[in-house]
Amino acid sequence: MTHSDDKSTLPTIAALCLTASLVSGCAWFGVSEAQRTLEKGASAPLILPETLDEPAYIDLMPIPDIVDYRGLGDRTYEVGLPESLATSFNIEQIIIRRLGDERWVFLDRPVAVIWPQILLFFEAQELPLATQDAGTGTLVTEWLIGRQGNEDEIFDSLEASAGQENDLSVTQYKFRVSVEPGVRSGSTELYVNQKELSGGSPIPPDAPDWSVGSDNPELEGKLLSALAYYLGDRITEGPTISLLAAGLQSTKASLATEASGMILKYRLDFDRAWATVGAALEDAQINVDDLDRSSADYYVTYTTRHRSAPGFFRRLFTSAQAGDGGGYKFRVHLEASGEEVHVTARSEDNEFPEDDPTKELLLSERLLKLIKEHST
Repeated sequence: MTHSDDKSTLPTIAALCLTASLVSGCAWFGVSEAQRTLEKGASAPLILPETLDEPAYIDLMPIPDIVDYRGLGDRTYEVGLPESLATSFNIEQIIIRRLGDERWVFLDRPVAVIWPQILLFFEAQELPLATQDAGTGTLVTEWLIGRQGNEDEIFDSLEASAGQENDLSVTQYKFRVSVEPGVRSGSTELYVNQKELSGGSPIPPDAPDWSVGSDNPELEGKLLSALAYYLGDRITEGPTISLLAAGLQSTKASLATEASGMILKYRLDFDRAWATVGAALEDAQINVDDLDRSSADYYVTYTTRHRSAPGFFRRLFTSAQAGDGGGYKFRVHLEASGEEVHVTARSEDNEFPEDDPTKELLLSERLLKLIKEHST
């Protein structure tokens, strides 16, 4: 090694020594003391001298007071594995639902995914749109020309007016599609309304009254079915997301914990909520012992061994246990509250162990969660 090589190593050695001294000397700058302070807890609040003005303080992240309605704060629990994040629960991805005169399409996909495909449907059918608003989830067609007849003949003949408004041999048709978040989280519901004018009738300057039913319910159902089949063929394709429609995320069902216990809230009319709860209990395979529509009550038997859609062998080996006093009786009650319907689950003459006073409360909460998960 030459003398010049020895000189070149001196800066490196000096840098290493300086780094070592800084690392070993961190305590000089109070790092170790800060660590000890954090372990002891919060330090005393800062007291400003009287000669200084106290600055205005705004807590940008306030911590709310926790109200322990369920009385679980002083108890110790063993937390198990989290429940599965799957949301299918053996429910078909696309279903045409009907309740009375109302019908809609249920899709197990969020609105942001469904909206672009609906636009493609009208483009493929060559049915021009007058308005489309992804923010509100509504789209309206132009007045379309079609011949008279049954719903299939009318739908197949629909086309843009192209100056045929005064033709007395045709009829003018207009459709409105509403795209709404479904009852289940991450689902979508489609509704169709239809209006028509006889050939030669002037088009009114004002928008049609969409608050009333369709002029031709059969034609409404035809368009709804055509939409359902079109979307069903493409529901497994890679999703295209509409950022504008992504704002429509609030579902029609939510859980809230109040002083009286957990409540399942539906933003539905009462008839729809009653039917939804009944279908959810059936889909969740919770036994309904009795029901009373006049008092809005379902009387059910619920067991801690409950599993949604169990397999054959699970049903075989657990049916005897559940039927031999192994379940708990609950009354699932619905009550209208403003524009919502509230659902509660209350124990009916059950005996719970004295050393577990919260078991009744936790069972009722799990029952409501199952109803919500299976609501469509």
